[in-house]
Parts: sequence; structure tokens; C-alpha cells
Amino acid sequence: MAKDKKAFGNFLREMIKQTGISQSAFYSAVEITKPYFYDILSGKVNPPPPDVQYKMLENLNLDEQQRNEFLNLAAEGRGEVPADIAKLIADHPAKLAIIRETLTSLLAAQG
Repeated sequence: MAKDKKAFGNFLREMIKQTGISQSAFYSAVEITKPYFYDILSGKVNPPPPDVQYKMLENLNLDEQQRNEFLNLAAEGRGEVPADIAKLIADHPAKLAIIRETLTSLLAAQG
């Protein structure tokens, strides 16, 4: 089951605070509107699409664990594969067969 719709917004709020910039400076740097930004924080809308997620990441000082949590929460809220994984697959379509073979092997091993 997906996490609370507010999980991404709550996480984003904390990461902005940790970075030490104002929320208005953040949404301006990311080039999104104030209402849309506050809708994201409140969970009124799904987390933003991957292109906006990447702009957000460029403006946050996240370690690898935080970056992964950011991408995972966004994906959960959107009902999608995390943006970094989707990009990796899109950039390397020939690897799809390897991914499918690995999944088949993993599922078979689980019985």
C-alpha cells in the first residue's frame, strides 16, 4: 500500500529546512509556482514529475540515502518507478532483457 500522500511533502519540507534556504527561494529556483509548491507540500497533488524532481534535487544538499528516499517517496506518491531507475532503463533499453531475466530468476527462487 502506498504511503500517506503527505509523505513526500513532509520529507521535502524537512530537506529544504536542512538546506537552509527559504521555501520561496526554493520554489523560485525550481521554477514552479507558489500554489503548486504548497499543494505538493500539503499532499493536495501528487509529487512532481521527474523533470521537476531533478530540478529539486539540484537545489537540495542531499546525501545518497536522502536522495534515494526523495526519489522513492516521489515514486510512491505518483504510482511510478523511481525517476532515477526509469531514466537508467530509458538510457539503456538493451538492459531490459537482463532486468527481466533477473526478475524471472528472483521470482522462481521465491517459489
